[in-house]
Amino acid sequence: MSQYKCLICGYETDAPEAGDVGACRGNTARFRDRLHNLWKCPNCFTIHNIDPVDFEDIYRDYPLNKRCLDIYARGTLSNLLRRLRRAGLTKQASILDYGCGNGVFVQYLEEKSYTDVSGYDPFVAAYSKQPERQFDCVVGNDVIEHVADPRQTIRECSELVRPGGLLYLGTADSEPVKMNDLESHLMRLHQPFHRLIVTEKALHALAEETGFEFVRSYRRSYMDTLIPFSNYRFLDEFSRALGHDMDLMLDPASAKVMLRRPRLWFYAFWGYFFPSAFEPAVVLRRPLNQGASK
Repeated sequence: MSQYKCLICGYETDAPEAGDVGACRGNTARFRDRLHNLWKCPNCFTIHNIDPVDFEDIYRDYPLNKRCLDIYARGTLSNLLRRLRRAGLTKQASILDYGCGNGVFVQYLEEKSYTDVSGYDPFVAAYSKQPERQFDCVVGNDVIEHVADPRQTIRECSELVRPGGLLYLGTADSEPVKMNDLESHLMRLHQPFHRLIVTEKALHALAEETGFEFVRSYRRSYMDTLIPFSNYRFLDEFSRALGHDMDLMLDPASAKVMLRRPRLWFYAFWGYFFPSAFEPAVVLRRPLNQGASK
């Protein structure tokens, strides 16, 4: 790639500074032995994966699409739902989980008696049909870092929100990542699946472009809860103990690593107070005077 252009702020260069580029391994069994080339925009700090990618190929065996609604998922998703309820979500609302993977959050909402829940994910057959209506609430959580053009994806999500409805956007945070120390951020970088990782400031700027009203913003990850085992630091340390291999993390048999790493128990219960990363999020409301487009 002869020219580097930031898809968020438009900054361009043909000769990036050495401190703005780096390479790291993936954190799944399939990609852990490959190096993935990254560039961090010096203007807005967005991290770009600069390697070409076939989305259909990398998602054909995506480990997270094998996850289940277990104790970890219930703990973190309860926090995500709490944020939506704080913004006014009711059990009668129509909800779309945009980029739902194998539908764990859809299942969780149905378990909690939400009566009109849909999911969309182009790489999961059960949820690959594009939505054809608008919703009271669209959740785009852990989505915009996975796509080729975050701005376009946010636009698509916005169009699916009814006037007066809610839009939730949550993502990883690139700002603290040092390009000469990528190994310590493998879970956050999640290569090659995370294509662009933005800052909290950039997320807010992208949200403003929708013309929606800000309801609330968050800096802490929705995965940070006081529920034992359901905090980002524990998951990060658990991942590190398994060599940053997400396939192993999702294997129930890997829980035995807890017997060999007693410090994991500390983070399982107290990790909330020692965060290793942040995942900013915004809750937006579509103005009533923004007419429905669908």
